[in-house]
Amino acid sequence: MRIARIYPLAALAAAMALAAAVVPGPAAAAPKSASRHHPRGMNPCGGKGPIRFAVDDPMGRNVVTFKSEAPLEDIVGTSNAVSGWIEFDPMHPERGARGELTVPVSSLKTGIPLRDEHLQGRDWLDAARHPSIRFTIDGVRNVKSLKSSREFKTYSMDVTGKLTVRGRTKRVSFPARVTYLPESEKTRQKMPGDLLAGRGEFTVRLADFGVTGPAGADLIGTKVGQEISIGVSLVASNAASGAAMNPCGGKSGMNPCGGKSGMNPCGGKSEMNPCGGKSGMNPCGGKSGMNPCGGKS
Repeated sequence: MRIARIYPLAALAAAMALAAAVVPGPAAAAPKSASRHHPRGMNPCGGKGPIRFAVDDPMGRNVVTFKSEAPLEDIVGTSNAVSGWIEFDPMHPERGARGELTVPVSSLKTGIPLRDEHLQGRDWLDAARHPSIRFTIDGVRNVKSLKSSREFKTYSMDVTGKLTVRGRTKRVSFPARVTYLPESEKTRQKMPGDLLAGRGEFTVRLADFGVTGPAGADLIGTKVGQEISIGVSLVASNAASGAAMNPCGGKSGMNPCGGKSGMNPCGGKSEMNPCGGKSGMNPCGGKSGMNPCGGKS
């Protein structure tokens, strides 16, 4: 049975999506709902604080790369299907971050269709039982300011979290470079809203996630490296990508400020939906003149 060189680590790469760097690409037209994103640098429910950024570029410019180096061959692969969300305070990055990023195993491409098919098989990433790779961000450490101006702020930091591949979860930590860019005419050429760009690299051991290859084939260590190098480059936006999304960037069925879905995210009574209050009132009580749910203040 020919097991073409597969690169299991590809899936892992997706998890690493918090790092930062704006990748040039064709300009994306701003959706009609773009004006609903909360004021840059501000918590949409009033006051400064963490901003929720959506990792969801319909043009597929967010990318994860992975590389395997072995005596008999090198394998390089990519995925352009990173999705998820990140909460981060660009004014006070030392206060931490959280988020979740996923990459479908079926989106991992190595340039050879047969190898990609094997990569999704039970001997490798087992896409049938574990269709996605997930990285849960739970914090940052060693934050340092690298550059700062009115147009952007760039930091270096170590991102920490849990990476789940093939049903196994391991803690990971890696260095990242993160840049926050308030919305401007220039950033709108990329996408609407304030942007969070990130870039990072890390290495994973296939054995830590139960990836061993076909029994008796002895491919790992000869054709597939025991360790896989993963790189991630992404740009996230705090602008709602459509009417189905809530003003803080979460899914429509979720509390836009990150709390329980049955509660008013702005601290009011649970039976009061902040996105369904009186039309003349800003449901989040802000003074910015913008109703984060899209109505007039």
